[in-house]
Amino acid sequence: MIESSDAYKEAIVADGRRMHVQAVVDIEDPDMVQGDATGSEQEPGISRPEQVWDKIFALNAHYASMEPNRWTLDGSYILRPEDAATRDWEAGLVGAALSGEDGVFPVPQWAQIDFQNVGVLQACAVAFSDRLEDGVAADFTVEVLSEGVAYHTTTVTGNTKSHCSIIGFRVNNPDAIRVTVTRWSLPGRRMRVVEIVPGVYEIWTGREIEKSGLSVKMQGDPSCVTLPYGTASIKMDNQDRRFDPRTKDGIFLMLEDRQGIELYMGPELPDGTVEYKKLGVFYQANGGWMTGSNDLTMRWDLVDIIGLLVNRMYISKGPSPTTLKGWLEALAGQLGENFTRRVRVDPGYADLPVTIPEKDAAGMTCGEILRYVCMATGTWPRADQTTGYLAAEPMWNEGNKLTLRNLNKYPTMSANGDVAAITVNGYTIDGTAPACGNTVEIDNPFIPEGKRLERARALLAFYGGNKLDTVGRGDPSSEIGDVDVIWLAEGNAVSARRIKQELSISGGVLKNCASTFVRGNGLFLFRERVQFLESGQFIVPPGVYQIRVVLVEHGVSGGWGGDGQWNNNTNQYMGEYLFAQADNGGWGRDGAPGAGGAVWEGVIDVNPGQVIQIVVPQTYGPTTLWRYSSANGKTYPNGYVDVATGDVYGRTGVNGPRPGSGDGGMGGQGGSAGSWYVRGHWYYDDGYVYPGGYSEGGWGVDPNHPGPGHWENEEIWEREPTEGKPGQEGATGCAIIYWDPPEVIENVNT
Repeated sequence: MIESSDAYKEAIVADGRRMHVQAVVDIEDPDMVQGDATGSEQEPGISRPEQVWDKIFALNAHYASMEPNRWTLDGSYILRPEDAATRDWEAGLVGAALSGEDGVFPVPQWAQIDFQNVGVLQACAVAFSDRLEDGVAADFTVEVLSEGVAYHTTTVTGNTKSHCSIIGFRVNNPDAIRVTVTRWSLPGRRMRVVEIVPGVYEIWTGREIEKSGLSVKMQGDPSCVTLPYGTASIKMDNQDRRFDPRTKDGIFLMLEDRQGIELYMGPELPDGTVEYKKLGVFYQANGGWMTGSNDLTMRWDLVDIIGLLVNRMYISKGPSPTTLKGWLEALAGQLGENFTRRVRVDPGYADLPVTIPEKDAAGMTCGEILRYVCMATGTWPRADQTTGYLAAEPMWNEGNKLTLRNLNKYPTMSANGDVAAITVNGYTIDGTAPACGNTVEIDNPFIPEGKRLERARALLAFYGGNKLDTVGRGDPSSEIGDVDVIWLAEGNAVSARRIKQELSISGGVLKNCASTFVRGNGLFLFRERVQFLESGQFIVPPGVYQIRVVLVEHGVSGGWGGDGQWNNNTNQYMGEYLFAQADNGGWGRDGAPGAGGAVWEGVIDVNPGQVIQIVVPQTYGPTTLWRYSSANGKTYPNGYVDVATGDVYGRTGVNGPRPGSGDGGMGGQGGSAGSWYVRGHWYYDDGYVYPGGYSEGGWGVDPNHPGPGHWENEEIWEREPTEGKPGQEGATGCAIIYWDPPEVIENVNT
């Protein structure tokens, strides 16, 4: 689950929402090795030449200088600090020389990047400051060099843009790009080169991407029995034919496999901004960016980093790795040296030992090795959504909250597949349904003999139980592997792990997004289970040396609703109010939802026969077991899911929390507004009574009956404001203990 702001959470479920899409296209040689960034004399302490490589195009080095309009004392510029050399800001390469009154530099200013391992270059770009007061290069020359010789030169005059792309050339084996500026667009300015791009780096939005042009499928298998991967299909406008292989001045030769597109999607917030969530990085496979139609629109079918690896034969490049992180780096390195840095491994698992004889890895695909090493370490492989990196991490117990408001229809529930038995490296355990015809047999050379039972029973957790299929409006902040809480009603929720989702956008509308969830009921490492709803004691059974503990704190009660206030409605029917209106129309604010209780879980060592005291408060307070306390856990706004059972604990703001759940109560309803108004009547001195009766705000004098008289006003108190109501009480917590029967412990190594 990707963190989101409160405004995002409201916008994503709003009745009328506007979704936006963004694609960052990086067409550079994936094997390129970045070199130095150099230039003419630079402003000391300010210039950051290394930043011309970082793909950040917006400057934030807003310091006052002697350049015109850069000494504005309105808070937008700061005085140049003494520690400017180490200040964390984006400045790019900043020259030392100032342009003259005509913008011409006394000596041409230049900036250059060096690189290696680029086969062919057909496009490049240079970016100047994005701030109007800084100006841009008006006259400049771009040279593409190989071994010091410029094999392509483009001269631009009269430029007014901050980002300039150069295409229509071809240089083989380039190793440098030099930008030489002779005239700036404003007088008295320094040269500011923000980026030099050896290729194409563009941000496409809904204007460039065709209306029906983006579809993303994300999928994974936490059991590691299979290795599904994510795919994306994207269309964009190609009217200039620069992606046409028949266009000689296009950039088709630069299109290679392993070049990535970062995809983003997000809702428009009430303030008009867009909160994008990254969907991942998707690459073209199979030797090039193949197009679905060589027309005015172009389509690419892409895969995530696992899709690049799944069928690739593993080629050893030295001694076999010995840790989980080492194996992932070796696998990613099969795509090129630069990919070894595109790896993310949970710190607690990165150094776990994973060894195999060199001969046993021969003939395996990268996909097989990836599954095996993750299975052996209790992790699972995925393409990390926020970075696009190859990731291995343990399963987590958090996710989003889904209500019927998120869905097009009620979820469809069906039986998840059963298994008769699971065999891991010759060790067999019973499955969820011994009579069924499905069995699973794993031959994984990375699993040591002493871990066979543990791994077999971990696999069993994904069988049996239920599968849920939903079709909803989609939420880009959801990730594969999330355990989402599906609120079928206020007091009723089920949980399941998200294993697949599809996001398809058309004309700014994200809808009909299918997702699949699995809620297995297979064993979860510990067979026996007991739940304490009240204080008591647990005596460790004979032969048991480890127990798994889940401690759930008492939930917080919902807050009182605010009292209603008196609200004046004079002239309420005339469209003009004579008195100020009460805040919120006099209605009391609903009380704050009560937070769910904190949850702590872990596996602890014990001794057979040990007596463990358990305290489950019936009023607010932490649940404790021995020296462990729920106070040391964390809160889960959408609830903590016990993956062993699928039960949900510690939700926030629940109507009618069930005892033992640790759910927080719903906030109380605010009181209703009281109402009063002023009405008046014109009394004629001669006793005549206007037939129109009373009125508000001075209307009601009979125009056909002139004569002296006077107004008399009276206050009408229509209804009293009501008091706010109390919130729902938070539910009591609980303590849950899991353990293995002694006979299983005794036979681990048999």
